[in-house]
Amino acid sequence: MEDIIFIEADARGLNLIQPLWEKLNQHHLQQKSDFKEHYENFTFPERCETLLKKSIGGKMHIGMFKDKESEIMLAYCITTISSDREGEIDSIYVEKNYRGRGFGDILIKRSLEWMDEEGVKKKTVRVSAGNPEAVSFYERYGFRPRSLMLEQVS
Repeated sequence: MEDIIFIEADARGLNLIQPLWEKLNQHHLQQKSDFKEHYENFTFPERCETLLKKSIGGKMHIGMFKDKESEIMLAYCITTISSDREGEIDSIYVEKNYRGRGFGDILIKRSLEWMDEEGVKKKTVRVSAGNPEAVSFYERYGFRPRSLMLEQVS
Protein backbone atom coordinates (compact mmCIF):
# COMPACT_ATOMS: atom_id res chain seq x y z
CA MET A 1 0.00 0.00 0.00
CA GLU A 2 1.24 3.42 -0.88
CA ASP A 3 2.14 5.68 2.00
CA ILE A 4 0.30 8.89 1.08
CA ILE A 5 -0.43 11.56 3.65
CA PHE A 6 -2.88 14.46 3.71
CA ILE A 7 -1.49 17.86 4.72
CA GLU A 8 -3.27 21.13 5.38
CA ALA A 9 -1.62 24.53 5.27
CA ASP A 10 -2.36 28.22 4.94
CA ALA A 11 -0.69 30.64 2.52
CA ARG A 12 2.74 29.64 3.83
CA GLY A 13 2.30 26.32 2.01
CA LEU A 14 2.01 27.83 -1.47
CA ASN A 15 5.63 27.06 -2.36
CA LEU A 16 4.96 23.34 -1.85
CA ILE A 17 2.58 23.10 -4.80
CA GLN A 18 4.59 24.96 -7.46
CA PRO A 19 5.49 21.88 -9.57
CA LEU A 20 1.86 20.74 -9.61
CA TRP A 21 0.57 24.25 -10.38
CA GLU A 22 2.94 24.41 -13.35
CA LYS A 23 1.49 21.13 -14.65
CA LEU A 24 -2.01 22.57 -14.27
CA ASN A 25 -0.95 25.66 -16.22
CA GLN A 26 0.41 23.38 -18.97
CA HIS A 27 -2.90 21.51 -18.99
CA HIS A 28 -4.76 24.80 -19.55
CA LEU A 29 -2.29 25.73 -22.27
CA GLN A 30 -3.12 22.51 -24.13
CA GLN A 31 -6.89 23.12 -24.00
CA LYS A 32 -8.66 24.62 -27.00
CA SER A 33 -8.77 28.29 -26.06
CA ASP A 34 -8.37 31.78 -27.42
CA PHE A 35 -6.32 32.61 -24.33
CA LYS A 36 -3.23 30.45 -24.81
CA GLU A 37 -1.02 33.52 -24.55
CA HIS A 38 -2.26 34.07 -20.99
CA TYR A 39 -1.11 30.61 -19.92
CA GLU A 40 2.16 30.87 -21.87
CA ASN A 41 3.08 33.99 -19.91
CA PHE A 42 1.47 33.15 -16.54
CA THR A 43 4.02 32.46 -13.81
CA PHE A 44 3.74 30.85 -10.41
CA PRO A 45 4.91 34.02 -8.60
CA GLU A 46 2.12 35.96 -10.36
CA ARG A 47 -0.44 33.37 -9.31
CA CYS A 48 0.80 33.47 -5.72
CA GLU A 49 0.59 37.26 -5.68
CA THR A 50 -3.01 37.14 -6.93
CA LEU A 51 -4.00 34.56 -4.31
CA LEU A 52 -2.28 36.44 -1.49
CA LYS A 53 -3.96 39.73 -2.45
CA LYS A 54 -7.30 37.99 -2.67
CA SER A 55 -6.97 36.53 0.81
CA ILE A 56 -5.88 39.80 2.49
CA GLY A 57 -8.31 40.30 5.33
CA GLY A 58 -9.58 36.79 4.64
CA LYS A 59 -8.03 33.35 4.74
CA MET A 60 -6.42 30.66 2.60
CA HIS A 61 -6.55 26.88 2.92
CA ILE A 62 -4.36 24.45 0.99
CA GLY A 63 -5.11 20.75 1.12
CA MET A 64 -2.38 18.51 -0.25
CA PHE A 65 -1.53 14.85 -0.70
CA LYS A 66 2.12 13.86 -0.49
CA ASP A 67 4.00 10.63 -0.95
CA LYS A 68 5.54 10.17 2.49
CA GLU A 69 8.63 8.32 1.27
CA SER A 70 9.60 10.46 -1.73
CA GLU A 71 8.22 13.74 -0.29
CA ILE A 72 6.67 14.44 -3.70
CA MET A 73 3.36 16.31 -3.78
CA LEU A 74 0.67 14.38 -5.64
CA ALA A 75 -2.37 16.66 -5.42
CA TYR A 76 -3.51 20.01 -4.05
CA CYS A 77 -6.52 22.27 -3.71
CA ILE A 78 -6.30 25.98 -2.87
CA THR A 79 -9.34 27.68 -1.38
CA THR A 80 -9.63 31.31 -0.32
CA ILE A 81 -12.08 33.35 1.69
CA SER A 82 -12.20 37.06 0.92
CA SER A 83 -12.65 39.82 3.47
CA ASP A 84 -16.36 39.93 2.59
CA ARG A 85 -16.71 36.22 3.54
CA GLU A 86 -16.98 34.81 0.02
CA GLY A 87 -15.22 31.50 -0.54
CA GLU A 88 -13.70 30.26 -3.76
CA ILE A 89 -12.04 27.06 -4.82
CA ASP A 90 -9.18 28.67 -6.70
CA SER A 91 -7.14 25.78 -7.99
CA ILE A 92 -7.05 22.00 -7.86
CA TYR A 93 -4.74 19.48 -9.48
CA VAL A 94 -4.12 15.75 -9.11
CA GLU A 95 -1.15 14.04 -10.77
CA LYS A 96 -2.32 11.95 -13.74
CA ASN A 97 -1.18 8.63 -12.24
CA TYR A 98 -3.22 9.33 -9.09
CA ARG A 99 -6.50 10.38 -10.69
CA GLY A 100 -9.54 8.23 -10.11
CA ARG A 101 -8.42 7.26 -6.60
CA GLY A 102 -10.57 9.76 -4.72
CA PHE A 103 -7.93 12.40 -3.96
CA GLY A 104 -9.84 15.15 -5.79
CA ASP A 105 -13.03 14.17 -3.99
CA ILE A 106 -11.35 14.39 -0.59
CA LEU A 107 -9.74 17.73 -1.46
CA ILE A 108 -13.00 19.30 -2.62
CA LYS A 109 -14.99 17.97 0.32
CA ARG A 110 -12.40 19.26 2.78
CA SER A 111 -12.39 22.69 1.08
CA LEU A 112 -16.17 22.89 1.27
CA GLU A 113 -16.08 21.78 4.91
CA TRP A 114 -13.45 24.44 5.69
CA MET A 115 -15.59 27.13 4.08
CA ASP A 116 -18.59 25.96 6.13
CA GLU A 117 -16.50 26.08 9.33
CA GLU A 118 -15.48 29.64 8.44
CA GLY A 119 -19.08 30.73 7.81
CA VAL A 120 -18.77 31.85 4.20
CA LYS A 121 -21.78 33.53 2.58
CA LYS A 122 -21.21 32.19 -0.93
CA LYS A 123 -19.02 29.49 -2.52
CA THR A 124 -17.77 29.78 -6.09
CA VAL A 125 -15.37 28.16 -8.51
CA ARG A 126 -14.19 29.39 -11.90
CA VAL A 127 -13.53 27.00 -14.77
CA SER A 128 -11.38 27.88 -17.76
CA ALA A 129 -13.07 27.82 -21.15
CA GLY A 130 -12.57 24.56 -23.01
CA ASN A 131 -12.60 22.41 -19.86
CA PRO A 132 -16.02 20.69 -19.73
CA GLU A 133 -14.61 17.87 -17.57
CA ALA A 134 -14.00 20.40 -14.80
CA VAL A 135 -17.59 21.66 -15.02
CA SER A 136 -18.89 18.10 -14.65
CA PHE A 137 -16.52 17.50 -11.72
CA TYR A 138 -17.73 20.55 -9.79
CA GLU A 139 -21.39 19.85 -10.55
CA ARG A 140 -21.05 16.67 -8.44
CA TYR A 141 -20.54 18.96 -5.44
CA GLY A 142 -23.57 21.16 -6.06
CA PHE A 143 -21.94 23.89 -8.17
CA ARG A 144 -23.99 25.09 -11.13
CA PRO A 145 -23.19 27.55 -13.93
CA ARG A 146 -24.60 30.95 -13.03
CA SER A 147 -23.19 33.14 -15.77
CA LEU A 148 -20.83 33.02 -18.69
CA MET A 149 -18.20 35.74 -18.84
CA LEU A 150 -16.83 36.60 -22.27
CA GLU A 151 -13.54 38.41 -22.69
CA GLN A 152 -12.54 40.21 -25.86
CA VAL A 153 -9.49 38.73 -27.54
CA SER A 154 -7.22 41.37 -29.00
